[in-house]
Amino acid sequence: MINVGRIINGRNSQPFIVYRKSGSWVSGRWIQTETSIPLTGTITIAKEKDLQQIPEGDRVGGEIAVYCTQALYVTHAANNPLTSSNPGTSDEVLWQGARYKLFSVRPLIDYGYYKGIGIRMTSN
Repeated sequence: MINVGRIINGRNSQPFIVYRKSGSWVSGRWIQTETSIPLTGTITIAKEKDLQQIPEGDRVGGEIAVYCTQALYVTHAANNPLTSSNPGTSDEVLWQGARYKLFSVRPLIDYGYYKGIGIRMTSN
């Protein structure tokens, strides 16, 4: 198989930050923590074909496609074998000064990469 990860981290790659949130219950309250993770990869504007592959395909509002060799996550429970051992909400990507919340992730690890689709978050 072709390892696409080499292309993703090639000349066109760029640094970006992923904000990963997790937490735990402490004395009956959910305590959330956010960790910033510096990654490199390729980020492009999501194409119509990308959006047709997901149930939320009727959304249009600043979607991006993120390609990287490190794991990306959407909201998951602790017992999901495809995610980390801790529960957490969807990763958020900081790209060109805006945050994008991932709502679809395809773990294409047989080809050496992950593909996420994110939507721009409104600022408060």
